[in-house]
Amino acid sequence: MELRQALETRKSVRGYLDKPVPKEIIEDILRQGQRAVSANNTQPWEFAVITGDILKKIGEENVASFVAGEELDYPDWPFEGVYRTRSIGIAKQLFAAMDIARENKEKRFWWMQRGFRFFDAPCAIIMYMDETLNESACRLDMGCCAQNICLAAMEHGLGTCVEDQAIMYQKALRKHLGLEGKRFVVGIAIGYEDPDFPANGVISEREDLENIAGWYGFDE
Repeated sequence: MELRQALETRKSVRGYLDKPVPKEIIEDILRQGQRAVSANNTQPWEFAVITGDILKKIGEENVASFVAGEELDYPDWPFEGVYRTRSIGIAKQLFAAMDIARENKEKRFWWMQRGFRFFDAPCAIIMYMDETLNESACRLDMGCCAQNICLAAMEHGLGTCVEDQAIMYQKALRKHLGLEGKRFVVGIAIGYEDPDFPANGVISEREDLENIAGWYGFDE
């Protein structure tokens, strides 16, 4: 797959086949991820790759925390203005694809639970960094690494979904992974896409370039 094709067709996959991903494939993907931009070559990224019973247990315990209404360890942040409009827009696309009506609170609650259990993917990558590192300074590097992972996964026929929900509850992660002195940054669900899962047909829209790019010196 050419880079341009990957950049233009990459999407968030929220439904996966019950098919394990070989360890050697994940290893290759992570090596590609490591080639990301890194300020001063700090390479702040570290990975916890989870599958099998441990992944299932973490997902179940995350859902239990959500159902119990426990306080989030990594709270979501509010959006305003055009950013909120875009966020609502993708939610509407997903709910329409999944036939989830606005008033159907039960089904919306079910949808939220799926994110906390990694969308039932056969594998998940938790990205984390050492607590001694400045999170604000390193998040760009971590994001670049996550993007590399998502693009490299496509070469192996795998889908991904980068999700904050994976680390919003951290009790189960700490329990099953340990990792003291580490700060969880984001999670990536990864696996073989289920072509029949309705939400996988949703492609998020992008703002017109003319609305977000300024051009300086080109007319001189």
